[in-house]
Amino acid sequence: MVTDEHRTTDPVHRVSMAFERDGDDLWVTTWLQDGGHLPEHFHPTLEEHWEVVEGAAEVKVDGAWRTLTPEDGAVYVGRNVRHELKNTSGREARLRTRVTPPGGLEDFLTESAWAAQEGLYDARNLPRSLRGALWVADFADRFKHETVMTSPPPALQRILLPPLAKLARRRR
Repeated sequence: MVTDEHRTTDPVHRVSMAFERDGDDLWVTTWLQDGGHLPEHFHPTLEEHWEVVEGAAEVKVDGAWRTLTPEDGAVYVGRNVRHELKNTSGREARLRTRVTPPGGLEDFLTESAWAAQEGLYDARNLPRSLRGALWVADFADRFKHETVMTSPPPALQRILLPPLAKLARRRR
């Protein structure tokens, strides 16, 4: 049973998460507040199965939006498939995701939530300061093999982020 003290909260995207390992899988329970949004991204090495446990959420998979409810069962998101989620239902939605292989997704989500709490980036994942820009560059570079945000465009990220990430690491 997941309790509040086990939740990781991202106030920017209005989401809380809890994590549970099960063999070779990672289960992520997600509480998506009304108005909450997980921006478009993809995973080069991970697969996900998203399902709504309570409430409803909008999910976009490979460019197509649909409403997902508990009755719909799980939606498969394969490697390199762009996806995003949002909640416009008027109440909190609880989702559950099976991630295979788990890789470093728990670390990614936990650090991203910490940075949101620190105010390092905004709802479009853009940095709010030089400190935020250096963190975003280092973070995106460290996790680029598992999670890639689609804004700014990945081609632009491949050009801009490595030198900024190098600068961020020298400043430590």
